[in-house]
Amino acid sequence: MLPELRALVGETLRDPKAAAPRILALPFPTQIWWIALALVVVLNALLYGLFLPFQPPMAILPTITNNPIGYALATGGMYGFLVLLFDWIGRKMGGQGRLHSALVLVTWLQAIQLVVLAGLSVLGLAIPALSAILSLGFSLYFFWMMVVFLNEAHRFESFGKAFVLLLLGHFAAAFALSFLLIFAGITPVGPV
Repeated sequence: MLPELRALVGETLRDPKAAAPRILALPFPTQIWWIALALVVVLNALLYGLFLPFQPPMAILPTITNNPIGYALATGGMYGFLVLLFDWIGRKMGGQGRLHSALVLVTWLQAIQLVVLAGLSVLGLAIPALSAILSLGFSLYFFWMMVVFLNEAHRFESFGKAFVLLLLGHFAAAFALSFLLIFAGITPVGPV
């Protein structure tokens, strides 16, 4: 199974349109995908903590993200909200996807992003300018991969609906996470 997953990673990066239906059809139960998403969150936080000393502080982020545990809570919350919102909003837009397919696409694509960003972070220690350019390029490509996977998951007739779903899902998730952080007494750093 591991060689097949490795091949799917390559196919996802080369041809997301061909990979999306195969990824969404993987025979893993929903519980395994939730565990995989939690693992992605933990690995993401570890990577963040490893490279945090090399990053300048970002004043627009809440202080909770200034450490790996807070970062894990924030990204885990964001990913969880994205799963729920991609399912709910997508169905409201006439999509045929379900929670399982939203979970699969968020988990899979965040895992791919984690691997690529780990490589770019290491590259950034040696050649920061090249890493920054490649990171920007990958961010744009990642955006496209999300649109492709959302389109496949909900069986939309156009990428336009998937694009709108991506924007609405991210805005709603960011709003929900911000509301929860404020409700918990965590506010942004700097003037508001």
